[in-house]
Amino acid sequence: MKNRTHVGISMNYMHLGQHMQFHIRDKYINALYEFGAQPILIPCFDDKDILCSYVNMVQAVVIIGGNDYPPQLYGAEPHPKTEVMELRRAKSDFHLVEICLEERKPLLGICAGMQLLNIFFGGKLIQHLDNLDHHYGEKYHPIRIENSRWLPRIFSEHELMVNSNHHQGVDPRYLGQGLKPVAFADDGCIEALEYDSENMILGIQWHPERINDPEHRRRVFEFICTPNS
Repeated sequence: MKNRTHVGISMNYMHLGQHMQFHIRDKYINALYEFGAQPILIPCFDDKDILCSYVNMVQAVVIIGGNDYPPQLYGAEPHPKTEVMELRRAKSDFHLVEICLEERKPLLGICAGMQLLNIFFGGKLIQHLDNLDHHYGEKYHPIRIENSRWLPRIFSEHELMVNSNHHQGVDPRYLGQGLKPVAFADDGCIEALEYDSENMILGIQWHPERINDPEHRRRVFEFICTPNS
């Protein structure tokens, strides 16, 4: 039997139908499984001890995309276009970042998961991008990688074509402490962030789990299984 890396993956908590439900798109789980992981689903809890027990089961953690983090977390009033996620998920995600830092577990934040990192470390978001047509609706556009520690270990290229489906972005005027932007779209939108630590804390704005390029997807998710090798 193949030995698989245990990778924890966050979930959404949202109203679906008549009930509140934990929810995750299948493409996240399928991509992890396809490239060597045994995905461990982490439900949303505002209970650090329980979440710590999940993180202790795994070798890395992925925080997925979703609705918008509550602007109150970074001292802002909601924009009319902001679609706020349940506070239960936001609190759970904050705990996961904190635990990964404490336990030195590699973490990858995807889309909203990247924006979470900026909020966690004291930064702010642009709640609704001016150049929305470039980034929303599964648009494909180029990005350039600059001065990154982790992305060159995943990709040999300095320019990539990525898929976007986000209406918010990291505010470059308010970067979280210890974070460095390491990839950019042509319009200046920040496409990746890294935290200054020996342990990988990486956020990417695009969606590798559903990108059309299978080689791109393979590189990302194989790396998650061996991030500190």
